[in-house]
Amino acid sequence: MIPDITFELAKRNEPMYLFSPYDVERVYGVPFGDISVTEKYQEMVDDARIRKTKTDARELFQTLAELQFESGYPYVLFEDTANRDNPIAGRINMSNLCSEILQVNSPSEYDDDLDYRHTGEDISCNLGSLNIARVMDSPDFGTSVETAVRALSAVSEMSDIRSVPSIAEANARSHAIGLGQMNLHGFLAREHIHYGSEEGLDFTNIYFYTITYHAVRASNRLAIERGERFAGFENSAYASGSYFDKYTENEWQPRTQRVRELFDNAGIQIPTREDWRELKASVMQYGLFNRNLQAVPPTGSISYINHATSSIHPVVSKIEIRKEGKLGRVYYPAPYLNDDNQDYYRDAYEIGPEKIIDTYAEATQHVDQGLSLTLFFRDTATTRDINRAQIYAWRKGIKTIYYVRLRQAALEGTEVEGCVSCTL
Repeated sequence: MIPDITFELAKRNEPMYLFSPYDVERVYGVPFGDISVTEKYQEMVDDARIRKTKTDARELFQTLAELQFESGYPYVLFEDTANRDNPIAGRINMSNLCSEILQVNSPSEYDDDLDYRHTGEDISCNLGSLNIARVMDSPDFGTSVETAVRALSAVSEMSDIRSVPSIAEANARSHAIGLGQMNLHGFLAREHIHYGSEEGLDFTNIYFYTITYHAVRASNRLAIERGERFAGFENSAYASGSYFDKYTENEWQPRTQRVRELFDNAGIQIPTREDWRELKASVMQYGLFNRNLQAVPPTGSISYINHATSSIHPVVSKIEIRKEGKLGRVYYPAPYLNDDNQDYYRDAYEIGPEKIIDTYAEATQHVDQGLSLTLFFRDTATTRDINRAQIYAWRKGIKTIYYVRLRQAALEGTEVEGCVSCTL
């Protein structure tokens, strides 16, 4: 968890204070995780009742980069960014291991015999991902998205987690789902668009913009049909209408002719401001069935059986080598790979972190939860390069960082690229 104040102190090269969670809870009456460190930082520094330790903010980032350089961990959650973009009342204070689930939760209270005195709300991951190429090829884009939202909502309703009452309680009250995406790089390469290019960023923006409209509309229709909206809706940015401001006050259209042609040729109507105004009115009147709608997971294994590239990050290789149980090595070529489009399959290490962050930033502005973002570096990278990428991601509004991957240099004479190409 990295709050904004950490970056600000590091920028000014000022010392940073670490606070006693016990003392913070004693003073404020709530757990430390429910406090905005950025908002209360100076107040806690000045409060003699709170024990604190002085450290160096820049050294913290240096140590973080060293750990990620050596192991790929730890995962990072930019606390203030996640909470600023959260349309639900309450505070996000954690994520899951894959770093895409960002939901409000509340603690349970127990009696001495460990029976529940108060049942809080914990999180159930009801996830499923669309294949971007298949959705773009669908005869009805909106129906495809609505079907996915309805399917995931059914999963949330059929989930039986009585063994953990706090999860069962939250699942029943929130109907929270995480509609994800995969095969972005595969689709772009198929259409002869470079990942991270102006056209690639434009497509990512308009695709997620259009997905968001249909996902919200589907949840609104479910609320109307069921006569039920998620618990706490009345305190959300959906109920106040503020969630929709960026869509009703700004025109979201393709910036490039190539992307406009992709949507026109597919017969996909890009939502207008008037479409959003009508949806806003319906949501404010009838509500939403799902408290959370979108989250983009890594889709590591399921993408292979979908003939898709993983999530919305680039391929790590044109031909991936995986170890599959008793089968041993399995060679998996990128989807649609052929002589005509192979130049569009630059791998993640060649593309580098900046264009990956740019791509995720285009999607992030439309996703209510998180996106599982892995950063890839060449074998010449240093910890300073990792720190620069972290700062760039934070400035671009990224909410979380998953793994940090460094390409391992091959020993001379052991390169397998030529051999792999012969196996296909």
